[in-house]
Amino acid sequence: MGIIGGFPKYIIGVLLSVGFVSMYIFGGTLITFYNTVSQLLSGNFINTFLEYFIYSALPPTSLEHVILQAVIGAVVAGVLWFIAMAARIGISF
Repeated sequence: MGIIGGFPKYIIGVLLSVGFVSMYIFGGTLITFYNTVSQLLSGNFINTFLEYFIYSALPPTSLEHVILQAVIGAVVAGVLWFIAMAARIGISF
């Protein structure tokens, strides 16, 4: 199959298995980091604290947020898997 075919298989497989929870947590961490850094760079330190608290401590408010967090986590993990496997077999970018 190779790594090209393994990339979507990894993403779909992890979302349809027990790995969904791991990808949900990983995606939530990525979203929290992104929102916190964007607020921090804009100079709004009070908003930065609030954004960090809202995205890290409070649960998601809809099913869409849960699925979005898991999909973001799975895609980033899939890209990291792809890069690691490409380096393992000797493909350089």
